[in-house]
Amino acid sequence: MDFREPLSAAAALASGALAGFVLTNPRNRAWAIYASDREIDRWLSSQPTGVVVALVLAVIAVAGLQRSGSRRASWIVAAACALVLIATRSAVAGASGVDTLIALHFAKTATAGILLGAAVAAVWGRWGPQLTLTLGVAGAFVLASVARLPRGDTEYLEPASRSTSAIGEPPMWLLIGTLVLALVCTALAQKQFRVQRPERRTLQTALAAALALALLNRLLGAWIDDHEFGEPLTVWLIIGFCLVVVLVCTEVSARLLPRTDGHFLLAATAVTAAAMPVLDDLRTPRVTTPASAVLIVGVTALALGIAVAVRVPPTLRQPYWGLGLAALVPLSTAIQPDFGSDGVLLLARLLVLCTGMGFALAAALPASAPVAVLGLALPFASLVFVAATTIPGSRVVYAGAYEPLSAVAAFTPDGPSPASAASDHLAGIAMLAVVAYCAYSIRSRRLPLETTAPLT
Repeated sequence: MDFREPLSAAAALASGALAGFVLTNPRNRAWAIYASDREIDRWLSSQPTGVVVALVLAVIAVAGLQRSGSRRASWIVAAACALVLIATRSAVAGASGVDTLIALHFAKTATAGILLGAAVAAVWGRWGPQLTLTLGVAGAFVLASVARLPRGDTEYLEPASRSTSAIGEPPMWLLIGTLVLALVCTALAQKQFRVQRPERRTLQTALAAALALALLNRLLGAWIDDHEFGEPLTVWLIIGFCLVVVLVCTEVSARLLPRTDGHFLLAATAVTAAAMPVLDDLRTPRVTTPASAVLIVGVTALALGIAVAVRVPPTLRQPYWGLGLAALVPLSTAIQPDFGSDGVLLLARLLVLCTGMGFALAAALPASAPVAVLGLALPFASLVFVAATTIPGSRVVYAGAYEPLSAVAAFTPDGPSPASAASDHLAGIAMLAVVAYCAYSIRSRRLPLETTAPLT
């Protein structure tokens, strides 16, 4: 029996999960550092910047490793990245200040981007490992924040608990597991099996799309953040404009790519938008659902969605079916924002989201490795979607004896204000519109049946 394929699949799963964990930096009000307000602002500003840099580095890493042509070289790079991440995790405890933490954060996110690129280069083109890699990355995107640090609205942790990330450092078992599996794959790699060779035009388009989307998400996301305490109408006009700009850039990039590759970019954008309402609930302090239940349901649903996509007939293997299922999550938020924010109903929403996400991503897997790594890394850098769903509902300002300011108050003594309630509905509508547009774009450009390649 040849163990190379299952070992590659396991290494891809671990590498994707580790890279995704590192790149997960949710916006919340709990700081993983103990510092002055100015230092905290600098630390917070560094979080999204590191992630968007990682998006670009992931595509560059794939390009370089594809040119080398060596599968062994890809696993060597993955193992080296795991070692760097172990070193940065060990260095956090001895960090002398915020500047050191910020430097470690940039080193960590850059390494995670290269790790993801190395994993994609090593396994892309082999359906088993590329499916497990997708499972690992998607699972980390949705579920990594379950391992979050203790949180509260005004919580500051002791210096010994400081971290480069809002959810803490990656667990040692995941770091060691990724390192060991990458080294084993390095030892077992056969020279006659080469990595996918790059196609120049597709590679150039993927790199240009990564640069454009990274810059747009960072700049536009910061623009929305800067208006956190603005008038609700102004905030939503800015959000609407930013969403349109991001969608136009994504659509243009998808049309410049081969059709199946463009589908993956649109599907990744859509599932990111669909996931935002559930991620907002998972990342709030009020959630009481056990982390073990969240992990079991999320991973099982993702695996189920991927398995169904692999086994259904080609006529049904279309990403928009999965997007239609995932769209039920923002739809429910648009109708009733508080529906399923905790308990069994939260698990039900997570089940629907992850099943649809797994199906959509697996049905849209691209042939090109640069587009694959772009689509897998894009959800972590989708800062506009994060800001659009968190900023309108976070505008709480008090003056004097805890009296809310009328122009920006999110809550009144009797409950949510009308402006806050409207924002909650609008956030669901905005994300639903993004999913609907991406699904429509995919359907309007779907492949003829005879050109749809099987996954098995």
